[in-house]
Amino acid sequence: MPSYSQSSQKRLESCHIDIQTIFNEVIKTVDHSIFCGHRNKQEQTKAFEANLSQVQYPNSRHNSIPSMAIDAGPYFPELKNTDWKDHKAFAFFAGYVKCTAFRLFNEGKIKHSIRWGGDWDSDGRTLDQTFNDLPHFELVRVK
Repeated sequence: MPSYSQSSQKRLESCHIDIQTIFNEVIKTVDHSIFCGHRNKQEQTKAFEANLSQVQYPNSRHNSIPSMAIDAGPYFPELKNTDWKDHKAFAFFAGYVKCTAFRLFNEGKIKHSIRWGGDWDSDGRTLDQTFNDLPHFELVRVK
């Protein structure tokens, strides 16, 4: 069974309990890394300036404490890394995360739904996006 490295675990712990619940369930089946949870002002500025984020501090969901967003992606043991060019692997991973979140929400174990940065409008289409943030997941309130 996959497990988190110490750095991934620490990043996950900076996130909202619903994100922790989702990703602690996902790691039981799909190996992945947590790249970012909470971002402080300096980290958010760096992400914005590198075009990894479209918003400046304090407007990212990563900037709250606990973080309402997480960046995560598939980990490939044979590469000892994530393949950042494998967009299909990110999409597969996102589908698994979203299905896990949907199940946990319906079981009453979490109070939020989740949105993926590869499908901001959650219409199931990825080609209609103007900004792809494939490792990004954020909590959204269910109305």
